[in-house]
Amino acid sequence: TDMQQTIHMIIEASELPMSIIIVGVGDADFSDMERLDSDDGLLSIGTRKAKRDIVQFVPFRDFKNGGPDRLAALVLKEIPNQLSDMYNDLLRVPPMFQSYCGPPQ
Repeated sequence: TDMQQTIHMIIEASELPMSIIIVGVGDADFSDMERLDSDDGLLSIGTRKAKRDIVQFVPFRDFKNGGPDRLAALVLKEIPNQLSDMYNDLLRVPPMFQSYCGPPQ
């Protein structure tokens, strides 16, 4: 299905230096988008699991009566942690090399 393909692509992309921001517009059921957001755990299909959470979903309807600054703050809320997670993963020294490089910081 499209949702399974989307999850697969997000799992693949979780190894890349990127974030995905989704803003839901309208009154549709956004339960699939909330699932992609991974707030309850990293996305997985079978034995494949995302390396990190790279998706932030925000339904616009929750902010249509508020200021744009509230929407912007929530849309960008997870970006600092996503960036930090990516760099921490890139700087992680594999166990076989720790005796040469020292333990992870």
